Amino acid sequence: MFDNLDDFKKKAIDNKANLKFKNISIPIGDGEQDFRITGIGEKAIKIEKYVKYEDMMDAVMDGKDEGLEAIIMEFIENFE
Repeated sequence: MFDNLDDFKKKAIDNKANLKFKNISIPIGDGEQDFRITGIGEKAIKIEKYVKYEDMMDAVMDGKDEGLEAIIMEFIENFE
């Protein structure tokens, strides 16, 4: 693990071409979710994931109340 920001940022930027569009698995709730690295810049790394409505509904109906799908559904449901 990096112990300073400059080394972390330099490695990301130096490897920008090789890192872009790679997948990264992130533990969320009871499982892992795959995200794609879609941008590496001077200030941030951008990750993205497309989550289909059907997949969200299926996950929640299967009892995955702590997963990404449930979090997104709850956010949309409570949006004003």
